[in-house]
Amino acid sequence: MLLDALMIGTWLTLTGYTLWYLLKAETLQPLTLDDLALTWRFHKHQTGCTASRIDGLITKNEEVVGFRCDCGYEFQQKRLISQQVPRSQFSRENSGSLNVTQEEKLPC
Repeated sequence: MLLDALMIGTWLTLTGYTLWYLLKAETLQPLTLDDLALTWRFHKHQTGCTASRIDGLITKNEEVVGFRCDCGYEFQQKRLISQQVPRSQFSRENSGSLNVTQEEKLPC
């Protein structure tokens, strides 16, 4: 009887932890400079923020993961632990074969 209760408790705990790990656990994701600028502009547009600059960068392991705005807003880029990290679609080996001439470029 006691062993059955212990096994049920163990399985419930394991199930709960697995669901949390797959659906809720997050880690910080590094931001590129383009992502940082776009996110800050989006924040300014959405909230009507009048700040003229970012107050500070939030870093972890010498990588930028977010920013603080002068208005007090704080942003941190997060992703689920179980989510795969996006990879670049172009490798360095293939980048030399992309020769685009002036005639092939679209006019601005």
